[in-house]
Amino acid sequence: MALVFSAFPTTANINQTAEEEKFRQLGNLVNTVVYMWNSPFGLSNDEITSLIIKSNIQQDSSTLGSVIRAVLYEITATNSDTPRLPIEPIGSVSASDWKYVKEINVKRYVALRALFILSQAANRYVENSERLKHSIPQLYVLKKEALETGEPEAAAVASIWLAMEYSELNPMKAVVELEYALPYLLPFDEEYSLETILDKKLAHSWLADAYVSLNIVNRALKHQQYALEEVKKHSELNAYHFTGVVNAFVQLREFDKAIEMAEEAKQVSKENLSLEQTLYSLWLQTNIYLQRNTTLDRANILSLTENLTKYKDVQLPNSIAPAYEELSAIRAAIVGSEKEFENTIYRYVSTMNERATSSFYDTPIQLNKHQQLRNIYKLRGDFEKALFHQQEYENLLVQSRNLPEQLDNLVNDPPLERDITISKLQRLALSKDKQNLALKAERLQAILFGVVAALTTLLLFWFWRGQRSKAKLGDIDDLTGAFTRRAMFRAVSKPMSSKVTSCLVLIDLDHFKRINDRFGHVVGDEVLSTFGRVTRERIRKTDTFCRYGGEEFLLYLHDTNEDNAATLLKDIKRSMELHTHWQATDEVFSVSFSAGVVEIKGEKNIEKIIKACDHLLYKAKNAGRGKIETVSIQRYFTEQV
Repeated sequence: MALVFSAFPTTANINQTAEEEKFRQLGNLVNTVVYMWNSPFGLSNDEITSLIIKSNIQQDSSTLGSVIRAVLYEITATNSDTPRLPIEPIGSVSASDWKYVKEINVKRYVALRALFILSQAANRYVENSERLKHSIPQLYVLKKEALETGEPEAAAVASIWLAMEYSELNPMKAVVELEYALPYLLPFDEEYSLETILDKKLAHSWLADAYVSLNIVNRALKHQQYALEEVKKHSELNAYHFTGVVNAFVQLREFDKAIEMAEEAKQVSKENLSLEQTLYSLWLQTNIYLQRNTTLDRANILSLTENLTKYKDVQLPNSIAPAYEELSAIRAAIVGSEKEFENTIYRYVSTMNERATSSFYDTPIQLNKHQQLRNIYKLRGDFEKALFHQQEYENLLVQSRNLPEQLDNLVNDPPLERDITISKLQRLALSKDKQNLALKAERLQAILFGVVAALTTLLLFWFWRGQRSKAKLGDIDDLTGAFTRRAMFRAVSKPMSSKVTSCLVLIDLDHFKRINDRFGHVVGDEVLSTFGRVTRERIRKTDTFCRYGGEEFLLYLHDTNEDNAATLLKDIKRSMELHTHWQATDEVFSVSFSAGVVEIKGEKNIEKIIKACDHLLYKAKNAGRGKIETVSIQRYFTEQV
C-alpha cells in the first residue's frame, strides 16, 4: 500500500510556528526594555508600560511567558533610584523551562539567557570583580551549549556577550571571542532585535576598543572603518557613527584625516536636521583641535564654541551626554576666569561620575574622564593638574588589568577541553543522516574557529607573559626603546631624592608634524626610532630616557650639571642633524630638536621640574628652534627665568 503524505500542516507545526512568532514579539519587547527604559530617547516609560500591558505578559502562565517575565523582572530588580518595570517576580526558572525556550529558537534563546545571566549577576554583586566571577563562567557554559547545537550563529551570539564581560577583565580574551564571533554575526534587524542587537557593527567597534587598550591603533582604525561601512550598508547614518574613526585617526596623529571625518559627521547631522547630532559633530571637531593643541587650534576652538549656549538644553544619548559640559570646560580653559573654569570642570566631572555610577562598565568612562581632564588642563596651561590626571588615568588602567588572580584565570579554555568539545561535536555530526550534511559542514566550520580561538588565546598568553617579564605592563615604548612615562617616574623617584646634582631634560623634535604630513607616518616612525636609538647609545646606565608624548621625550641625567647636560644634548643633536638618509624614503633631510634643561639637587617634585622644563622648551622654540635652554631649579624660581 502506498504511503500518502498530507500537504496540510500538522497541529504540532502550527503550535511551533505560533510559539516562534510569540517568542519573536516578546524578544523584541525585551530588547526595547533593555535599551529604552528610563532613557530620554526612543519610547517613554509610559509607552513601554503600555507595550508590557498589551503583551499580557504578567498574566501569561505559559512556559515561554514565565521565562520572559523572569528576565524582564531581573532587568531592573534592584534599581531603587529610578522607576522599575511593572513586572511582579515569579519563582525560579527551571532547566526544563529554558530547554523549552531553546527548542523554539536557539539564537534567541542564547541572547535571552545571556541577558538573564548578566542582569542577575549585576543585581546581586555591586563590585565588578564579584559580578565577573559569576557571569563569565555561566556565559562560557552557554557558549559551549550553543556550540553543541551545531548552529554557529548561536555560538556567535554567546561569544559576543562573553566578549562584553571579558572587555572589563582582559582585552586579549575579548579579542579572541569577538574574532571568533565576527564571521557569523548578522546585521541588526528590527524584526529580530533581541538576537541581532549585538551585531557586526558593534563587534567591529568593540574590537577597535580592545585593540586600542592593547595599543594596536592601526588594527583599531581598520575595525572602526569596517563598523562605519556596516552602518552605511544596513542602517541610517548619523553623526555618532563617526566617533570611532575620528578617535583612531587622532590617536595615530593623523589630524587632517580626523578633521575630514568630523566634517562628514557635521554634514550628516545637517542632512538629518538634528540639533543633537550637530552638537555632537561640534564636540568631535573641538576634541580634535584640543588634542592637537596648536596656536591656530585654540582659535578654532573659540570659533566653534562661540554660540554654545543654544545647545544648553539639548538632550544627548546617555553615552555622550557630557558633550555640552565638556565643550563648556574646553572654552573656559582658554577664555574663562578661574571661577568660571572651576564651575565648568565641576559640572563636567559630576556628569561623568553620574554616568559611571549608573553603568555596568564604569572603567572606560573614568578612563575617558581623566584623559579629557588632562587635555583640558594642558590647554589651560595648568601642567601640574594635567600630569595628575595622566597619572590617575595610568593608575586606573593598571588597576583594571590587575584584577584578582582568580578572575584572571577564569575559564582559561585549555586546548584539551577544546579537543573534548571537538570530539563530541564530531560524534554528533556522524550520527546525522544525509539530509543533515549541510549542518555538519557548518558545525565543522564552527569547530575550526574554536581551534583557532584556542590557539590565538595561547599565543596571546605567551606574548603577554613575555612582555610582562621583559617590561611589566608595557614599561618600554616599542618604537623608541624608551621608558613609558609611568615607568620613568617610578625609576627616577629614588635617585631624584638624593643630594646629587642631576638634570631633567624635556626634548621636542622640531617640525615633526611637517615630516609626518610630507613624508608619511612610516617615515615619522623611523625618525622617532632613530632618535631613540641615538639617544640610548649616548646616555649611561644611571640615566633614564622616556617617551613623554608623541614627539616629546624626557631625559633624566644622574650626577650631571647643566653644562655637561648641554654638551651631551649637542652631541645627540649633531648626530641627528648628520643623519640625512632614511630607509622609508628617498628624500634627503635631517632632524633637529629643541630642549629645556633644569639642573636639580634634592628637588623631589617632578611635576614642578617638568613645568620648568616645559617653560624653557617653549623659550627654545620661540628662539627659532634647534636651541637648548638650561637653568638650575633654584635660579629658575628665584630669578623667575
